[in-house]
Amino acid sequence: MPCYNGLKYIKQAVDSLLAQTHADWELIIGDDGSKDGTREYLSTLEDSRIKVFFHKKNLGIFGNLNFLFSQASFSLSQIFCQDDYFLEHDSLKALLDYWSTIPSEVAFIRTSHGHDSKASLAQYETQVLPELVTPGRSSLYFFIFGNIPGNLSNVSLRTSLVQEQGGFREDLPYAGDFEFWSRVGQTQSWMICPTNIMYVRSHNQQASATLNQKGELLPQLAEVIARLYKTLVQQGINPNGLKWMATINYISLHRDTGIKKLIFKRDPLYLSLVTKHLDASMFALHPILSWVVYFISMGGRFFRVISFKLIFGKFLKAMNNS
Repeated sequence: MPCYNGLKYIKQAVDSLLAQTHADWELIIGDDGSKDGTREYLSTLEDSRIKVFFHKKNLGIFGNLNFLFSQASFSLSQIFCQDDYFLEHDSLKALLDYWSTIPSEVAFIRTSHGHDSKASLAQYETQVLPELVTPGRSSLYFFIFGNIPGNLSNVSLRTSLVQEQGGFREDLPYAGDFEFWSRVGQTQSWMICPTNIMYVRSHNQQASATLNQKGELLPQLAEVIARLYKTLVQQGINPNGLKWMATINYISLHRDTGIKKLIFKRDPLYLSLVTKHLDASMFALHPILSWVVYFISMGGRFFRVISFKLIFGKFLKAMNNS
C-alpha cells in the first residue's frame, strides 16, 4: 500500500512485489497529486492485482492511508511506502508464515526490529521488548522508546484495525503514526518480529528528514506523550521517574535541536516551541531542573539507557515475571 509521492523509487517498489513467490496479493496505490511522472508510470500498470487511485487533491500521508485501507479486501496488509521495497523474492511469504504462527488477538507486527538504528536506546530496546507486547505493558514501552514501529514500511497489520480504531488522525500530520500505534497498544496486543522483510531507504528527502523543520511536530508530540503519561500514572508508575525519562528522551533532544537552530541559523522559533509545548507539559520536570538534565545528559545523548534501567528495571522485571 504505497503512500508517498515520487517516481524515483516507485518502480523498484512495484517490481519487488511483482517478483514475490507468493502470488496471491493486491497492491493498492494512492497517488496523492504527484507531478513528477509517477501518474504516467502508474497508468501503464496492467496487472489485475494492482489498483491505482489518482486523488484530485492531496490527502496527506494519513488521509491517504485511511483511504487505502478503506479499499483493501485482504484481511492482512503490509504498508508499503514508495521509497522502500521487499528485500527478497520470498519476503511476503515469510511475513504471511509469521502471521500464521501468532495469536489471533495480535493487531499489528513491527518487522525488521533491530535492523534500522544503531542508537544506544534503540539497541537496548531490542533487548528489553518481549516478542509479544500486551496492553498492560505497551504504553510504558511507547513512552520510553517513542514510535517503536518507526518507518511505516516496518508495519504489517490486520486490515480491519484501521477502521475499528477510527483511522489515523489526519489532524496530526507529523505524529499520526506514533499516536495510532500507541493508541492501539493500549487495548490490543502487538508483536516484535526481527525478520528483515523490507528495505527501508534512508535519504535526505524522506519525510522524517524534511518534516518538523520549524517545530511542527512539537505540539503533536506533546499531545501523544501526555496521553501516555496519564495512562502510566493511572497504572501506578512513579510520575517523577516518567518526567525524568521524558526530559531526557524528548525535551532535551528537541531543546538541543532548538539551540543549534538558534546558534547556526539565528532562528529562535524552534527553541521557543520547545518551551511552549514541552517545558510546559504535564510530563516535564521543573524548567530549571529540565535545563540541568539537558546539560548533564549532553542534550539527551547520554544516560538514557542507564536512567531506564535504574528507574524502570525492577518494575519491568516484576511485570515480565507476573
